[in-house]
Amino acid sequence: MRHKHLWMMVLLSSVVLLMAACAAPATAPAAEAPAAEAPAAEAPAAEGPCAPATEGEWAGVDPSGQTVIWWHNHTGSRDEQLTALLAQFDECGITVVSQSQGGYDEIRDKVNASIAAGEQPAALIAGYQNDQAFYQLNDALVDLNTLIDDPKWGLTPEDKADFYASFFDQGVHPAFGGQRLGFPPNRSMEMIYYNQTWLEELGFDGPPTTPDEFREMACAAAEAKGDGSGGFILRDDASAVAAWTLAFGGDILNEEGTSYVYNSQATIDAMTWLKGMYDDGCAFFFTEGYPNTEFAARNAIFAMGSSSGIPFYATDIQTIAEQEGRDPDEWGVAAVPHTTPDPVQNVYGGDVMIVKTTPEQELAAWLFIKWFTTPEIQAEWVRISGYFPTRAGTAEFLGDYINENVQWGQALALLPYGSYEPQLISYQATRDAATQAFNEIMQGADIQTTIDALTGSANEMQEELMAEVE
Repeated sequence: MRHKHLWMMVLLSSVVLLMAACAAPATAPAAEAPAAEAPAAEAPAAEGPCAPATEGEWAGVDPSGQTVIWWHNHTGSRDEQLTALLAQFDECGITVVSQSQGGYDEIRDKVNASIAAGEQPAALIAGYQNDQAFYQLNDALVDLNTLIDDPKWGLTPEDKADFYASFFDQGVHPAFGGQRLGFPPNRSMEMIYYNQTWLEELGFDGPPTTPDEFREMACAAAEAKGDGSGGFILRDDASAVAAWTLAFGGDILNEEGTSYVYNSQATIDAMTWLKGMYDDGCAFFFTEGYPNTEFAARNAIFAMGSSSGIPFYATDIQTIAEQEGRDPDEWGVAAVPHTTPDPVQNVYGGDVMIVKTTPEQELAAWLFIKWFTTPEIQAEWVRISGYFPTRAGTAEFLGDYINENVQWGQALALLPYGSYEPQLISYQATRDAATQAFNEIMQGADIQTTIDALTGSANEMQEELMAEVE
């Protein structure tokens, strides 16, 4: 109970601070220019494709010559290559300035600090769906439905159909009247990493598709090791809980997407099965470093993680094989073992959001998003980032990339089976509570009692936060 009240109080106090800040007077400008500052010189009236629309919600708005600041989470070489990619954007004289903030947590902190200080965040920001809900407590974001469906500036029916449905719909918030608060530039997926060479040595042909097959293979590897390792490295975070629930035919949200149902039969079955794996020595916890090194060293035949980790697994498998003087094991990635006829994959990733600034800036930011998510540009972003594209048509422009990156191609084939985690404003705190519940279950806590408590506290938090909106 102490834990529950603590994270409730922390998040609620943050909401109160942000809402109070909306009424505070703007502070004096800092020495540097505001993040979303428009160009000093007035741009000439646009003509042709960039001429203002004559109908719709964006009629009369001229995006020409605007400067859009983008706060994103990409660093290092990826940030440098992204900046070079943005130089290709040449539409209506719009300039997009890339500003790396280090990570989603840093972006969240910077946006919250800007709002609390009465200052304007960047015109374009990256973040998760629960971040969108939090920002929209202060009506800070543009409803992208107005842009997507605009007769001049919107997407065609063919463009809409080209996006993977689960990605396209993830930014739509039932708790905010169906507003679309984010747009998907890329995605990652929860995967099972498997050692094909070791599976064959144990007499198996390939990776499992069902939980029973998975258990049989993991237990065989654990028995071969005989030291408490060898099987499956357990993941205790909320994304893993969601992934297993989906794989067992359920969801952690109700059908309307407005409240949590962690205590559904699917989560009970998944937790019971994982607890059995753990008790029988076929699954184990590994907390020192990253699981890819243990997987590469043949201390686990299965690991679970994001598809964005594929390059790191590849490097570690090659490095450890060289250190041990042997050929690298063959390995791959597969769907989370499932009880459903088809896989149900937990797909996630940050969206881009348009902050409410001026109509001209908002429209300019949208035109950039449209460009950045075209199949041709998405293919270039795939090569830079290793992320999955959000449009099926991107594959046409990837050339030999899929054949040269076998594991990435295996994961790509599973994108049509994607489902997604909650967009609810309370999910950040609920994630921590889900991790605690998972660990309590693995240590012997009653499953039904534990997830009933998790469901109740998560929904209580959600109701209290949404009461602030109402």
